Amino acid sequence: MKPKCNSILALERTIYDVHQSDYYPLKDIEALWKQYPIGMIKDHIIELQSTVNSDQLSGFSIDLLRALAAYLTAHINKLDLSQIALLHAMETNKNELKLTKEISDFFHRVSQSNANS
Repeated sequence: MKPKCNSILALERTIYDVHQSDYYPLKDIEALWKQYPIGMIKDHIIELQSTVNSDQLSGFSIDLLRALAAYLTAHINKLDLSQIALLHAMETNKNELKLTKEISDFFHRVSQSNANS
């Protein structure tokens, strides 16, 4: 498989992994902060932007870094994250996860039937 396809597949896989029975989101959050200090995340986003010159990507990169920095700060200061008003965004994301769950279940069933063949 081409390297670009591998990276796209890896990105897609991260969404489907949340449907695994042993998925534990706190493990991924912990792994991110252990591997990437906020300064390194910023540096990686800047590097990505230098290879793809796009105002949309630039805006997204800033929003992503801002959200990560806010999350980190909220965690350090032990803020109650349940106070965040995300009802509309949660519905959109729940719908997206529902769709990926259906796709994940399909591939799981296919892989199980191939294993039994």
